[in-house]
Amino acid sequence: MNRTWYRQGDSLLKEIKETTVTRGELAFWYLGQLGYVFKGSATVYVDVMLNDQLNEDGTSARWYQPPFAPEQVQADYILCSHNHIDHLAAPTVQGIAKSNPEARFVVPAGCASVLEELGIAPDRILSMNSGDTLKLPELTIRAVATAHPEYQRDEQGNDMSLAFHLEMNEIHALHPGDTYLTRQLIRELSQLPAPDLFFPPINGQDFFRTERNCIGNLNTIEAAELSKILKTDLTVPSHFDMFVGNTVDPLEFARYYMGIRPSAKWHIPSLGERFIYRK
Repeated sequence: MNRTWYRQGDSLLKEIKETTVTRGELAFWYLGQLGYVFKGSATVYVDVMLNDQLNEDGTSARWYQPPFAPEQVQADYILCSHNHIDHLAAPTVQGIAKSNPEARFVVPAGCASVLEELGIAPDRILSMNSGDTLKLPELTIRAVATAHPEYQRDEQGNDMSLAFHLEMNEIHALHPGDTYLTRQLIRELSQLPAPDLFFPPINGQDFFRTERNCIGNLNTIEAAELSKILKTDLTVPSHFDMFVGNTVDPLEFARYYMGIRPSAKWHIPSLGERFIYRK
C-alpha cells in the first residue's frame, strides 16, 4: 500500500504546535497505524510509532517512514494501549521522554514495568485498569479492557491491553487500541458516553497472518457494526496501512458502513492531515 505524507517534518510539527481550538472542538492528526495526535486543552499522543522497524534482511517493514523523530515531539501526555512494537514502541517512548521531561505516560497497569525498564521514572507513569477513570486538569481518560487476542492480565491481575475513552474540550474520543470484538467489549463501551469520534482498527485477522504471529483486529464489518451500536458521530477507520502484509482497503469499511448507516459520517485520514472536529 504505497502511501505518502500529506504533511510531515517541521511543517507538521509547526502545525501541531500552532493549532488552537476552543470548547466544543478537538484537532487530531493521523500518524499511521493506530497513532494519533489529539489537541484540545492538552497535546496527547496515542499509540504513535516514530521509529523504523527492520526485517531480518535489514529492509524496512514499513510502507512509509515516520513523519519526524520522537525527540522532536512536544506533548503533555503519551498514551500506549498495550505492549506491542507499533503501540508501545521503545525508541519512540524513550525519545519522547527525553525531550519532554514534564510529559506523563498513561498505560495499562500491566505495562507500567515496561516503561520503567525503558528508563521512565515511576512518577511519570499513570497506570490504569479496566473501569478506572483518570481525571487530569486538561482531560479525563476512561479505560476498558480489550482482547488482543484474549483478555490478558499480569500476575497481580493488572490489565495488559486497554481502550482509552478521552474527554477533552467537551469532545468524547474513543481510541480502542488493538482488539477483537467481544460481547464484553460491546457491553462496557456502551456504558460510556457515546463517542463523538471513534478510531477503530480495521485490519482484521486471517489464518495466514496468524501463522506469521501477526495478531489481528476488528475487521471492516465488525468496526462498522460496533460504530453503529455505539452511535458514533464520526468514525475514522485506522490501522490499515503501515506494515507490509498487514493492510486492508479502508474503502471496504466505507462501503459497508454506508450500507448500514447511510446518514453517518466517516473519514479516511491522510497521513499527517489535520482534522478539526466540531460539535
